[in-house]
Order: sequence, then structure tokens, then C-alpha cells
Amino acid sequence: MHKFSWLSLAILALWINPLKAGELEVDEGIWFRCEFAHSQIPPDDNCRMLDDDGFQIIKGMVHHVKILNSREAACRHNRIGNCFKRDQAGLAAERSEIGPIKFADMMAEVTWLGCTQKYGLTKHPNYLEITPTPEQCWWTPDKRYFVARYRGPVKITDEE
Repeated sequence: MHKFSWLSLAILALWINPLKAGELEVDEGIWFRCEFAHSQIPPDDNCRMLDDDGFQIIKGMVHHVKILNSREAACRHNRIGNCFKRDQAGLAAERSEIGPIKFADMMAEVTWLGCTQKYGLTKHPNYLEITPTPEQCWWTPDKRYFVARYRGPVKITDEE
């Protein structure tokens, strides 16, 4: 996935940083796209299967997270290891920094290559939806993202 797509996902920081977003108390975590969601269509499995690419917010910085050890065979397009079950244990990942983010109540902003993209945030029972505003940056894909927090521990390979 291109770096700008991960910057787009970074807007979820509103719900990850330790603050109140609307009436939702939130904290830091690792988030992944719902495997069976599409650019404009919510997941048909309530986000029980997660994509192997995700992101993490650490002290206001967004990091790309890539799962390294999934062997799941039931991924979209039959790609083995490109997804994992939301309750799978024993995951390992590599992590790389993307950059800083800004956020406000139910909105978030990502600035990259001189353009600031605003996004709306919507909470659903099993996932979060992030949507770019109509005024889009040249690097912004015209798609919605459906993401869910992974609650289990992830061993980050650069933390040894």
C-alpha cells in the first residue's frame, strides 16, 4: 500500500489518543483495516477478519504496522497470510514511522506533501469508519476506510 494511504488511515488517531472523542473514552492501540470491507462497502463479517497492514499511534505519531507471521488462508483473493482473525494470538509485526497527525472532535486532519486532508469519523458497533471530506488532496483516495482495534499483544520486531 502506498504511504499516502497509511497517512489517510492515520486520521483514526482521534479515537486512539487518550482523550474524549465525542462521548467515547479512548486510548492508544494497534488498528487494522477490516479484511472484507471495500472502498465504499462496510465489512460483511462485522470485522472479524483483519488485514495484515495496520497502524499504531504512539505519542501523536502514526506508525505503519505489518503483521509478519499470519498463516491465515481465508483472506480476500485467497492470499495466504494477508489477513488474520481478530482474536488470533501470538502475532509479530514490524513497525515504521509515518509522521504526526492533528485531530479535533469527530474530525481529523492529515498533512502530507503540502496538502491537509480532513476526514470525518463514524463509530459503528464493531469498527470505525473514516471518510475524506469532499475537498480532497491530490493524494487522497476516494474511499472510506473501515478499521478495528486489535486487542491482543503484538510483538514488534524492532523492540528486542
